[in-house]
Amino acid sequence: MSVYLFRGVMLAVSFAFFFGAYFLENLGISYVAEGGTPLFKIHIYSYLTILLFSILVITYDLKYIVGRMGGFFKVWLISLSCLLFVIVFGLFKFGLSGMAYLVDTFLSPLLALVIVFALSHEQKQRLLTYIAYLLLLNCVVAVGEYALTMRLIDVEFNSFSYFRATAFLTHPLNNALISIAILPLILSQTRFPTIIYLGISILALFAFGGRAALGIYLVTMLFISLPIIYKFITNGIRVSKLKFSLLSLLTYFLIITFIIVVLETGIADRIISKMYLDESAFARIDVFYLLEQLSLNEWFFGATENLRSSIEIYLGITVIENYIIGWIYTFGLIGAVPLFISFIYPIYFFFMKGQWPIKVTIIGFLIVALSNNSLNTKTVTLFFLYLVLLLLYLLGRKEQHEII
Repeated sequence: MSVYLFRGVMLAVSFAFFFGAYFLENLGISYVAEGGTPLFKIHIYSYLTILLFSILVITYDLKYIVGRMGGFFKVWLISLSCLLFVIVFGLFKFGLSGMAYLVDTFLSPLLALVIVFALSHEQKQRLLTYIAYLLLLNCVVAVGEYALTMRLIDVEFNSFSYFRATAFLTHPLNNALISIAILPLILSQTRFPTIIYLGISILALFAFGGRAALGIYLVTMLFISLPIIYKFITNGIRVSKLKFSLLSLLTYFLIITFIIVVLETGIADRIISKMYLDESAFARIDVFYLLEQLSLNEWFFGATENLRSSIEIYLGITVIENYIIGWIYTFGLIGAVPLFISFIYPIYFFFMKGQWPIKVTIIGFLIVALSNNSLNTKTVTLFFLYLVLLLLYLLGRKEQHEII
């Protein structure tokens, strides 16, 4: 059974990666646009994840599933319960409209976690490696798009004053959020040298245009490397002279290549031209002004339709660049609080159980997410993030048991 579950998860990951919102819209499927068949509002990877979860629950005894999940089962159950409350509240308030957002962004990632527990150690490692290669491909495509000023998937943005790559993961800011959330943890999971993957990922963040994400990504990598730097300075690292020479030579050429790419593709000019607070940056600060517009009733039950449609009047843009404020505006505190618990509780578990790189990466992700509207929309961010965090947790625990 685990073989079929593994193939199903790999297929769901592939659908989530390659069949982005813009790609589906180009196929004529009204996934994010107004109108269309309600069934198409939920992504195929969500349908597949729900199917795999149902097969797992029907096939295996509940005690077996709970036993496999161990201490994480309580965390998962609380998160799922909070999310189901928000879904019921959303159905009561909005009807079926907008519920696909909760299914794709939050429900599918939680259900996928249960499926991973049923996989073997080898299958978990293969899944993690596959995700690492997919995101490497996304970075390479993004750099190529920016160099050629041509997108792989046809989409136009009126809100950007300069070209931004989209690659496979739809909106540039969504790409940036996924990059900061996952890439620091999987740079060493491919056969390519980590330094090469790192260089490509930095260039990709340039191409996505996420200034905050790029800065925090660099700081995150610096903090992750601090224990290694400290060990190198104090105790040194045992390595052969030939290997050290080759790594030094490779690093030298990579730095030269990186500088050439930055200068020749126009990335440097764009960085210099954006070293100030533009309208988008001010919108992230002004977003708190929206809370002053809420009445007491709206604080608890969400903003009225008229107020939600007047966001542009207050911010100058049509989106709320803060997921917490976005949730309050949509669901009120009655829905926003349990939704936040459902979102943060698994992340808190992995933060407490994870090693130093995981802790640093999670902090970076949460900081970037606050100035990013991706979690207010249909996104695969949590789907990939939850999978990677759980895989690293389970694989790391397996290695510790083997050492003991």
